Amino acid sequence: MTARHPYIASRMIAAILVLLMAAPLLFGSCELIDRADHVGARIAQASLTVEINVTVADNVGRNISAATVHIEGNTTTWETSSEGYILIGGLADDVASYQLWASKDGYIESARVVCEVQGNQTSNITVEIFGGAIGGIVTSSTGFVEGGIVSISPLGYWTTVSPTNGSYALLGIPAGFYSVTAGAPGYLDSNDTVTLGIGGFEQKAFVLTPRDGEISGFVFRELGFQPLSSVNVSVIVLPGELRFGISGSDGNYTIKNIPEGTYTVSALKEGFFAAEIAGIAVVREVVTENVNLTLTERPTALYGAVRSGTLLLPGVNITVVGTSFQNMSDSTGSFRIENITAGTYNVTASLVGYEPALLEGVVIPVGGETRLDINLTALPGAVLRGTVVASDSGEGLPNVLVTIVTPESGTRSTTTNVHGEFEFTSLVGGNYTIRFSLENYQPLEMGDVEVAPEAVTNMTFKLQPLRGGFEGFIFGFDMAHSMMILALFLTIIMLAIAVYLRIRTFQAPESAPAVYDQAEEEEAEEKKESPEEIRPE
Repeated sequence: MTARHPYIASRMIAAILVLLMAAPLLFGSCELIDRADHVGARIAQASLTVEINVTVADNVGRNISAATVHIEGNTTTWETSSEGYILIGGLADDVASYQLWASKDGYIESARVVCEVQGNQTSNITVEIFGGAIGGIVTSSTGFVEGGIVSISPLGYWTTVSPTNGSYALLGIPAGFYSVTAGAPGYLDSNDTVTLGIGGFEQKAFVLTPRDGEISGFVFRELGFQPLSSVNVSVIVLPGELRFGISGSDGNYTIKNIPEGTYTVSALKEGFFAAEIAGIAVVREVVTENVNLTLTERPTALYGAVRSGTLLLPGVNITVVGTSFQNMSDSTGSFRIENITAGTYNVTASLVGYEPALLEGVVIPVGGETRLDINLTALPGAVLRGTVVASDSGEGLPNVLVTIVTPESGTRSTTTNVHGEFEFTSLVGGNYTIRFSLENYQPLEMGDVEVAPEAVTNMTFKLQPLRGGFEGFIFGFDMAHSMMILALFLTIIMLAIAVYLRIRTFQAPESAPAVYDQAEEEEAEEKKESPEEIRPE
């Protein structure tokens, strides 16, 4: 499509309008018929001698109802019927001709036309009023379309689109505000609005989108294979361009306007893992049915942290009421319970020395996670709060088992949190024995730890590492002991080598390594220094 098309269409429409407006109907002509041959509604009385049957049409030839007919010199006006004509009687028969014209809101008034009359006959005449025009071109992404139609539905007016140049012209349109629709087989309708003045011309171009193929099917939940609603099902037709549909209450979905080709259909819904089906073939103007997808629900989770004020509490039992789901808070006070069926639950939290907590109406969404932070309130009584640290570094030690011996209830135990903190609540004032235990540290027991009645007692406790910790290069020993073990190991190796060489000497003396002998070396030296013995002849 080039830029010349709108100009060409406009020239064509203007030429049509000029030809229509220059028609002989401008001056009118009457057809005289005998009354006995006339069929139609009659307004005048039977005794009158002259009748004129007036048809009002627009410049396309459509009969116009409710148009007003005027006769020159007569103050009476007449209105056309729903068929667009009116039989005017009661006219004097001593007049040779009458001048008529027609008008209607939204149209250009017709020209005056002369109708000749004769006594005892009915004259027929057509009067033309003029409407405006809407024109332009209709194209698609691939060029001009065949079988295109442009219409104004409220008026029932339509025209065809030229398959060679895409032009169209809607003529005889009364002034007003209209929704204009362009369509063609195999294409989606295109709509636009036009405001048209009396006898005016508006240009409007349309670009049609091919009515391509469709994909339909159902989406199911894997658990129970139940229909799943509100799922976004889509295909990628071009990079960055999607076609999609939403599943209804019955799980059904439809994706429209998919160009011919092979696609991967994807389904997404919050709380579920994505699902897809590849290799789905789409044919133009055909619905590819039964492309069904099944979504698997993502695992749910309930998680959070338990505190008493600012103190993180390990060892708190968290239970989802009415289920087998439960968990214990760790040294960070955190807990996590997974794979709970989506729904609304009550949750309890309990720990010796604290009031149990009940949290009602906790919502677990489909495939989602819910955070639930809990604060426990200490039972009435004295409180012993402490921090356990390493004696060498001063850092808090987590997971230390702390046991308190109480005169009224025997022993109670807890563990330190990630900061090395612990707390015993609901105590009576007095002296207590406290024991500390942690792997790789020396156990510690402290007696006569005084706790003030109805008060909070804060203390710090230090644990000694065993053998200085793991500072040596042999696991479990410090550097000094590591060196001792290494020296012992080397000594054993040297002894083993000496024994081996000695055994070889006894078994094969000739192959034994040379041994230094000082006596033999001295004897050899003496022989070198003494003169040679002279033998007698």
